[in-house]
Amino acid sequence: MTFEAALRAAGVSDRVAEAFARVPRHPFIPDRIWHRGRPVDRAADPDRWRRLVDTDDAVVTQVDDGAENGPGLPSSSSSAPSIMAAMLDALDVHPGQWVLEIGTGTGWNAALLCELVGDADRVTTVEVDPVLAERARGALEDAGYRTRVVTGDGAAGYPALAPYDRIIATCTVRDVPKAWLAQTRDGGLVVTPWSPQPSGPGGVLARLRVRGDTAEGRFVQGLSFMWLRAQRNRGGTPHDLNATADQIRPIEAGQDLLLDGTVVLPLMLMLPAWRFGMRRSPEGMVIWLSATDSPSWARVYEDRVEQGGPRRLWDELEQAHAWWDQRGRPGVEEFGLTVGARGHTVWLGSPDGPSWRHG
Repeated sequence: MTFEAALRAAGVSDRVAEAFARVPRHPFIPDRIWHRGRPVDRAADPDRWRRLVDTDDAVVTQVDDGAENGPGLPSSSSSAPSIMAAMLDALDVHPGQWVLEIGTGTGWNAALLCELVGDADRVTTVEVDPVLAERARGALEDAGYRTRVVTGDGAAGYPALAPYDRIIATCTVRDVPKAWLAQTRDGGLVVTPWSPQPSGPGGVLARLRVRGDTAEGRFVQGLSFMWLRAQRNRGGTPHDLNATADQIRPIEAGQDLLLDGTVVLPLMLMLPAWRFGMRRSPEGMVIWLSATDSPSWARVYEDRVEQGGPRRLWDELEQAHAWWDQRGRPGVEEFGLTVGARGHTVWLGSPDGPSWRHG
C-alpha cells in the first residue's frame, strides 16, 4: 500500500493525501540528520539516511539549536508524515485562502500548504532560527515554491499580511499567543499543539475557531511536538524535592498511573498548575510532582507517596482519576479548549460542561 493510500485508509481527506503524493519528503531533509542521538550523514550512509527519511516517523534535523559540542538535545525535526497529515486535515485549507505557518522547520509542511492553497504567495511561514529559515527557503525554491519565509519569533505571527484564514503551528504552546487570534479572520481556524504541562507526557492537538478575541474548539488527538522556543521549559523546580515530607502514606497504583499516556493525558487537562518528571533514588525510580503555583510537591515510589506544601498534589491526582474513571474514561478528543480574556479553560463535552482553568 502506498503512503497516499494509507492516509486515505486512515481517514485523511483526498486533497491532503494527494498533496503528499505530489510533494515528497526527502528534498526538504538536510544531509545530516540524527537517529537515537547519533548523526547520520547522507554522504557516508545514503541507504540508511533514505530509509530513515522514508519512514512514518519524525526525523531530527537539528540538535542543541545548532550549537557545537552540546548535549545532543533535539531542537528541530521533520514531523511524522501521518501526524502532519492529521494536522493539515484539521486545518481544513481551501484553495485561495491566506495561511500563516508558525515553525518552518525543513519547509516540507509549507510546500504541502502551497499545494492545498494553490498559490505559494498566499502562504507565509515563520522560523525563529535563521539557519533553519535559510535552509528551508532554499529547499522551497528548489522545489518550485516561492513562498514567503520570514525569520522571526513565531509568537508574534506576521501582522503585515493579516488577517489569515488559517494559522497552523508546528510547535507546542502553553499560552496560545494573542497575536495569533488577532491575526486570524473572524471564523478562521488556529491549529496548534497545546499543553498545560511544561514537562511530561506530550500534549494535544487543538483545533480552535476564532470569534473576535476568543478561540474555541475540541482537541483532535494526543501528540508530542517540540516547544515554541519562547515557551520552552527552562528546567528546575520551584522547591526542594528533597525536603522532609509533611505526609507519607501507602499507595497501590502510583507510578503505573503516571506512566500510562492514555490516563495521564486526560489528567493533565484536569489538573491545573502542576508538572511531573522522573529521577533515580537509592530505591529505584521516583516520579516527582511539582506545583507551579505554590511550593507543593510529591514523590511517588512503587509503594508509597510522600507529599509536602499547601497542596496535596497526589490527592488531587487521585481524585481527578476517580472522577474521570466514573465518567467512562473519556479520551482527549472529548475535551476542548477556550482561549480568551480569562486565559485558557479546558472543558469536557462542551464549553458549558465541567471545566478547568489553566491560567
